Amino acid sequence: MYEFTNRFKKNFGIKMCAQDCVEDPTEDNKLRLLAELILRIEDGCEALVPMTIVGETIHYNTVSDGFDEWIPMFTDWDELTREELPEFTLSQPIRCILQDAFDHRRAEGIVLNLHTEEVFINKEDLDLVLDYFLQSEAE
Repeated sequence: MYEFTNRFKKNFGIKMCAQDCVEDPTEDNKLRLLAELILRIEDGCEALVPMTIVGETIHYNTVSDGFDEWIPMFTDWDELTREELPEFTLSQPIRCILQDAFDHRRAEGIVLNLHTEEVFINKEDLDLVLDYFLQSEAE
């Protein structure tokens, strides 16, 4: 279990930036969170996403805020297990999760650490993060 837990150590920065966004929801704190996501993607970090199996297909679980659907993303095992454990969970590179959420037809983006910070990152902000990598790969 230590090796599994150790895989998510670098995500602590994401968690701290998310807490800052909850305590003080300014544009600066939001930009710091997006920058931290970029750093963790560059480090090859992974996060946890709950999944559902329907037949032979695996789907992202989504949650509703009463208006829109969001894909939950958890920074570590402790965050994931604060509530009822999902049927199935995948550890995926953060970049893949953000790209999948951006491409998802029903989801408006991700919700980070659903049971604690609960920070919503919409497709417009996901596009900023993903565009950074498209620009750097093109150079």
